Amino acid sequence: MNDWIDYGLILQARLGSSRLPGKVLMNIDGQEMLYRQIDRLQNGISSSIPIIIATSDHSSDDLIEAFCDKHGIKIFRGPLDDVMQRFILCATKFNIKNILRVGGDDPLIDPEVINTLIRRHKEQQDDFIFATHREGWPYGCAAELISLSSLKKIHPKTKDDLQREHTIPYFFENTTEFNITKLNSDRGMNRPDYFFSVDYKEDFELVSKIFKIFKDKGNYFSHKEFIEMVDDNTEMLSINK
Repeated sequence: MNDWIDYGLILQARLGSSRLPGKVLMNIDGQEMLYRQIDRLQNGISSSIPIIIATSDHSSDDLIEAFCDKHGIKIFRGPLDDVMQRFILCATKFNIKNILRVGGDDPLIDPEVINTLIRRHKEQQDDFIFATHREGWPYGCAAELISLSSLKKIHPKTKDDLQREHTIPYFFENTTEFNITKLNSDRGMNRPDYFFSVDYKEDFELVSKIFKIFKDKGNYFSHKEFIEMVDDNTEMLSINK
């Protein structure tokens, strides 16, 4: 049996979005949105942290498996709607004790949030650490750390479709059951009114524009660089207002 590792990044992605179908594989200036996201993460976090795409076992996500094969990315396929169970099964297969949860609709995620989550967990050993809130990282730039043991406790307790699909609501609704930490941005980079997650075509247009502005740096521009660029060009935010 393989040894268990302390941390692994599990990126949930699917093609069946009701608001913008196929968005994770949409093309931004010659590269799939999902590839740009993974490239940013691989460049900014330790190579010892595995990155796994967790998609569904529905035929609609066969193209994500083809994408992973093309780029040599680890993949796990599990339940379509019970995403919590998908995370449990994926983490168990890859022997991951603590999940760094990332959404596939967040191509502008700050890799440093992953490093900060790990540092904080090593200090406090929390069950759940979240970074998307008004004092944290902008929406679409953050992630969460979730212990596998906590998900294994939660899953049998809830039959709520929303909690199982979105994984983390149970923590917010049952705060006394687990050790929970709200992670603040310590670099003055919190922008509670900025929205960079890709839910609609307008969000995709904004994110695409940002990547094109930093074309000379590829996918490796820093969180600070692009936030300060947006600060200086706030009219951009009208694209997805």
